[in-house]
Amino acid sequence: MTNNLKKIEYYNLREETLARRLPAFIGRTQEMERLNRIVDRRVNNNVLIIGPDGIGKTTLVYGWVRHLQQYASYESCAFLQLDIEHIYALDNDYGLEAHYSNALLSLPESVLFIDDFGREVYKNPALMQRISRLYKQLLKKQHVHVVLTLEPHEYAWLESEYPAFVHLFETIRLKNQSAAEYTRILSRAIPRLNKHHGVIVPDNALKEIIAYADRFPILGQMPQAAIQVLDEAIAHSAARASRVLEQDAIAHVVEIKTGIPKTRLTHDELDGIRTLEKRLNARVVNQRRAVKKIATTLQRAKLGLRNPSRPLGSFLLLGPSGVGKTETAKCVAELMFDSAESFIRFDMSEFQQDHTVQRLIGAPAGYVGYEEGGALTNALRKEPYSIILLDEIEKAHPKVFDVFLQVLDDGRISSGQNETVDARNAIIMATSNVAVSEILEACRTHPTMDEQILIREKVLPVLTKTFRLEFINRFDAIILYQPLTIQGLVQIALLEIRKVEQRLKQHKVRFEIEPVVLEQQIRRIADPRFGARPIKRFVEETCETLLMQSLLGANAARL
Repeated sequence: MTNNLKKIEYYNLREETLARRLPAFIGRTQEMERLNRIVDRRVNNNVLIIGPDGIGKTTLVYGWVRHLQQYASYESCAFLQLDIEHIYALDNDYGLEAHYSNALLSLPESVLFIDDFGREVYKNPALMQRISRLYKQLLKKQHVHVVLTLEPHEYAWLESEYPAFVHLFETIRLKNQSAAEYTRILSRAIPRLNKHHGVIVPDNALKEIIAYADRFPILGQMPQAAIQVLDEAIAHSAARASRVLEQDAIAHVVEIKTGIPKTRLTHDELDGIRTLEKRLNARVVNQRRAVKKIATTLQRAKLGLRNPSRPLGSFLLLGPSGVGKTETAKCVAELMFDSAESFIRFDMSEFQQDHTVQRLIGAPAGYVGYEEGGALTNALRKEPYSIILLDEIEKAHPKVFDVFLQVLDDGRISSGQNETVDARNAIIMATSNVAVSEILEACRTHPTMDEQILIREKVLPVLTKTFRLEFINRFDAIILYQPLTIQGLVQIALLEIRKVEQRLKQHKVRFEIEPVVLEQQIRRIADPRFGARPIKRFVEETCETLLMQSLLGANAARL
């Protein structure tokens, strides 16, 4: 505490550095150099450090202060960290502003650091009004340098509501570091985290933790997320009297934090990928070419042969209604992610107006619904490993297509809160009935036509009337679904009947169907325009009715 600042509490970062209480800092060389250049300027020498919670904003400032201790030119500079909550809880009138200003201006050259500045002013706009009046005077002084940290959505709000205040600062935006830098950060953290446990932490364990943190954004922002997993995994190993940090302990901690079963985290995914095509064909009837194309793309992605900055896969599914487009998406969700909850469907007919974009990504700062977030961004945060089905995408507004340009190209999406949401672990599937008549006609008149020729000559000219070519080209593949044959419809009917049988096992009801009768019924109701939907209705209305009668009377039913 100092007399100059009287009742204002602060940390003297120079003293903290000399006492070695500030954490070690690794990487961020460019950001640190830029911070140094800004503060060395005579004008506009104040800094806003912007980044998500846990990315290392505070650590950057601490590392910079430690770095400057070796230079004699900074010996007379005071490095102070102020507590914004304490400062503005002291008084509510203009007297505090005058006191605060006079106290700070009486100091020699100073760097004033306020951590989590954005969090406090964002939840208390009245506080920001007082700060704005004070800092407009303070920030113009050459010998006082103010460094503030805030998150992207807080900065967006500040820029919108107080542009004159923001104009007094230069900005430094923090992005993710490399895996090698994160490994060094974790290695440096081991002695502190492992002080009382003595658990051996091999290098491969650190790589495993970093991979989990990258794979599951729900764990939080790197490097903080990885440090927390490491800390808990060490404690878990010590509690089990294990001398070495093993994969099982790490997976246990990740399971607790994400809710994903440990067996899913540690099993060999190659077996599942290897048989993906076979398992899809068992569920999706009469669409072998479509299934093969999807399975091959996903296999390449899982083996690391595709661009890691894009979603695992993205597909534009074209064809008549009821041929298996939505069923494919559901099956891929179950087979790839072991969970029906990983299937997330958006009815794009609900996004026909330009303002409905906000429903997907969230309203910007200052608008109603801002804190609720967007349906798409919230879904990706909750289930980063998921199938995103955009049903009947042609019905959406063109501005909605622009949102997905970023998702399909960069594997990320910018929310209304100005946060970046990871979509690299998702699979994007969009269905459309555009060009259905062309597909049906080509299948009828030229059943052996090469699919690529069909797409280029018949389908694309129609698609480009609805979608921009740059949007179409963002998809990994255009998948054509063929009209279902009678044999295919019979197979689907049998699958639906099996579902009915499974539900009735508990009632000990036996269900028999004569193949000839079933095929006759299907030929009577089949329509290429509607695919399998009439067949499913037939099973529901006919078979379930017969079985209901059976339950009320006998123990067998025949069709």
